[in-house]
Amino acid sequence: MTSQPSIDTVSRTDPPRPRVRDGSLERALRVILALALILAVAQLGAGSAYSTPFWPVAAFTIVFLTWIAAGLIAWWRRPGNGVGPLIIVGGIAIYLGGIANVPAPLFVFLNSIFATSVLAVTVHILHAFPSGRLRGRLSIAAVIAGYVVAIGFDIVTNLLPPVTVGGLELFEEAQTVLGIGVMTVTAVVLARRLVAADARHRRVLLPMFAYGTLAVLLVPTIPVIARALELDREVVGLVQLAVIACLPIAFLLGVLLGGFRRTTALEALSAWLAIDGATRPAAGRALAATLGDESLRVAYWSSDRGAFVDEAGAAIERDEHDPGRGWVDVRVGDRLVGEIGYDTRMIGDPSEVRRAGEVLAIAIDRELLTAELLASNKELTRSRLRLVEAAYRERSRIARDLHDGLQVQLVLLALEAQTIANSADAAPAVSAASEQLRRGIDAAAADLRSLVHNVLPASLLEQGLTAAIEDLVDRLEIPATLAADLDEHGLSDATVHTAFFVLAELLSNAVKHSRASSVHVSLGRADGRLVVEMSDDGVGGARMNGGTGLRGLVDRVAAIDGTIEIASDPGTGTRVKVELPCE
Repeated sequence: MTSQPSIDTVSRTDPPRPRVRDGSLERALRVILALALILAVAQLGAGSAYSTPFWPVAAFTIVFLTWIAAGLIAWWRRPGNGVGPLIIVGGIAIYLGGIANVPAPLFVFLNSIFATSVLAVTVHILHAFPSGRLRGRLSIAAVIAGYVVAIGFDIVTNLLPPVTVGGLELFEEAQTVLGIGVMTVTAVVLARRLVAADARHRRVLLPMFAYGTLAVLLVPTIPVIARALELDREVVGLVQLAVIACLPIAFLLGVLLGGFRRTTALEALSAWLAIDGATRPAAGRALAATLGDESLRVAYWSSDRGAFVDEAGAAIERDEHDPGRGWVDVRVGDRLVGEIGYDTRMIGDPSEVRRAGEVLAIAIDRELLTAELLASNKELTRSRLRLVEAAYRERSRIARDLHDGLQVQLVLLALEAQTIANSADAAPAVSAASEQLRRGIDAAAADLRSLVHNVLPASLLEQGLTAAIEDLVDRLEIPATLAADLDEHGLSDATVHTAFFVLAELLSNAVKHSRASSVHVSLGRADGRLVVEMSDDGVGGARMNGGTGLRGLVDRVAAIDGTIEIASDPGTGTRVKVELPCE
């Protein structure tokens, strides 16, 4: 690994989030910032007094402060993530790489050991980003090799007895070759991770990985290129320093622009759950904010179904073999209540998730009961809908049997009676009796047609909901208007029949009880639901609990998971709005 660029050789959407601060962390970060400023001022002061020229000292101090600032921001945004402390260590390595510009024996000795340590720290940061933990044996091996090449080789060089010039040059060449190898492996690993990442992770990884790949390839190869081109070593060191200085800037771009969310302390998680009115999915939102993982999800264990379900009661299917997803059980005592799924690329330490799950266990248990209740309610609604649909199918069958069977027979009997009455051979008394029988059969057929219409109107069966309601409005005894803009495609039989019979009952009430002089009906769709409205100019005063009529309508609508609103102040007429599911 090449020498550190040290110029001294020539002369880094809910309830509001509760404001719970991690005071100890903030105090520690302030102390680190104060110490860094003191070190920077001391280096600048010593450089101005003892170093000529002064600008190398100033350049290293600026880069040092840049790395420290980036590390503090990263540590503040994610207290449980190791990237922030690593960047601060990288800043210290930058400082140690520049102190030899102040000609003091101790500074020169420290620089001789830690001159290239920032490159090893850079390799560590790149392999650990964004979770703060190393993933995979290749990454672990590359980081260990980086520290050995950057620090171990320099320790050996400075502590062993002097070697020959040729031996020293061979040792430095070996360090350079091995350093280039470590950097090449790092670049390959970063490129593979970037290509394999999905769009959401790529926003976080792209600035850091793209620039990091470029930097780890440039820094060790710049001196090799410079020797081939016979460039001044001072220029080489300045270029290397500039490349390293931009690494924390690339990190900050990934943090601020890529969705690398700030995490909160566990105390904030507890306070969040204590907020009055916190609604579902409070646990998921609180965990995502606390751990900084937008993809995090909470699954609830349903003992009745023997499976994990989401907050709506739907079964959750997860890929056990996905290396990018980790799952941590949540228990109340020894009882399993759920599990937390998280992104292992964003959260490297499962113990953080486990600790948050312990805080959340009671809340998750409560939401588990809610999820099971919602699942039961959904099943109850589906059961009621099946009963309603069965009743309407039976109603349709009866109506068809009456229309196609009994009504046809009555018509045939009426024709036969009329034939007998018109027969020339029939006695007058027989003809009169036959005529009377025909009129009776006609009356019975008319009553049957009325009964069939009440059971299931032919227009509803043959022409659809809009035509049936239009026919209903036309038959009304008082003036009525209809505004219909409805696409009937996809409407279930239960919805169509419920809408028709509810409206028929409302119109009947308007004529019989409201003393209205006119009625208006509208029919349409809104937000995936069928909307039926009826308004009249009657006396008003209709009440939900005023009798069995309106109560029965409410039950009929609720049976298929619909809603009904009634506004009927005395003297202002009545307005009823019914919403029904379209499917």
